[in-house]
Amino acid sequence: MNIVDGTKVECSRCDELISLDDANVLGKTHNKSYAKPLCDDCLQNVGVPQGYELERDVSYLKEE
Repeated sequence: MNIVDGTKVECSRCDELISLDDANVLGKTHNKSYAKPLCDDCLQNVGVPQGYELERDVSYLKEE
């Protein structure tokens, strides 16, 4: 997951830049290094597949 300008991340599905305050991150339950940021629309389309967990608050990743 690449953070852009310290406060944004690119949606891994549609490539839209989204604020870390608004990002949703899908991660593998047993592999914390695997993280896919999603915007709200893409999350609604994909859902949370089995074996993944959803983290809605990733604002702690901001680099201001």
